[in-house]
Amino acid sequence: MRKLVGHLKNVGFPRIVEVSENARKKIRNILEGMECSSVILVTGKNVYKATASRIEERLEGLILRTIFVTSLKVGSVRKVEFEIGFEEVDGIVGVGGGRVLDFGKVLATEINVPFISIPSTASHDGIASPIASFRERGKPISISTDPPAAVLADITIIRNSPIRLVRSGYGDLISNVTAVKDWKLGKDVVGEEYNEVAASMALMPANLLLVEAERLDLKTPSHLELLVKGLILSGVTISLVGNSRPVSGAEHKFSHALDYLGYGKGTHGEQVGLGTIIMEYFHEKAYGIGDWELIKKSLEKIHAPTTAKEIGLTKEQLIEALEYAKKIRRKRYTILEDLNPTKNDFEIAIEKTGIV
Repeated sequence: MRKLVGHLKNVGFPRIVEVSENARKKIRNILEGMECSSVILVTGKNVYKATASRIEERLEGLILRTIFVTSLKVGSVRKVEFEIGFEEVDGIVGVGGGRVLDFGKVLATEINVPFISIPSTASHDGIASPIASFRERGKPISISTDPPAAVLADITIIRNSPIRLVRSGYGDLISNVTAVKDWKLGKDVVGEEYNEVAASMALMPANLLLVEAERLDLKTPSHLELLVKGLILSGVTISLVGNSRPVSGAEHKFSHALDYLGYGKGTHGEQVGLGTIIMEYFHEKAYGIGDWELIKKSLEKIHAPTTAKEIGLTKEQLIEALEYAKKIRRKRYTILEDLNPTKNDFEIAIEKTGIV
């Protein structure tokens, strides 16, 4: 099992990407084009009832078995590997949210077969990334995987998912704004490798949605397509540079800190959204670049959380998580390493930005 440490190895790109209202209908042709005739369908029980069962019908004669993901642990993947050890599996199809897709990516990588990603929502950039997030002993870990061979993002399916999850995807995407600023700091201060093309790929969809936030309706197919394509592009940038640098900076350290500490009830994108407001504030205060108020207003426009209370955090928990974030992935240079904010600095930041 490959854990994510430093750079990813042997990373490629999705060969097929389809974002449309009928993407799901192309799954059989794509599998046959890849010469996959014995596949495993990975899904969740709720998603199966709503969506995956109909995809299963489309793949009659190709599906060897259907697996329901109930736990995101390495042992769960190992168990499935053992169960299918003597079966001729030549593809994995994942239909579901982040947990299902991450499970499918790891399983496909471990048995060395193509993975086809069919997201049921657009909650984060894991749709197309070569990284899976698991939990071991209650703590989050990241595992490097091969990227999906194909991504079929069906807007009809995603539009029917809980709007909170779609708003979460917006938060994850716009966090690229501070992630790239942190990456540039790493280049300028410690001489870190920097890829201008990857940075532009990460920033372009994030900036577009920020500008369009006033008119954005995430239930409208064309607007939802913008978000989904942006999240897919974010995943591809990870493959391009071999790590998550273009899409993960101090705002993600903050989110990881909340996960480690077990605080709050926010989704990944909601936590990252708050983190983006805070880190943009520090960038703007220290270097005069950025606009934390624009970030906050855009989140407000789509009715995403912009206060600690909205995701079940107290002021004390928020401060503790921000301080803990300084201890996470210290080799990744960010605004936290650059400024080394004190507890008082954090208190001022969260009060100035209205997060508490």
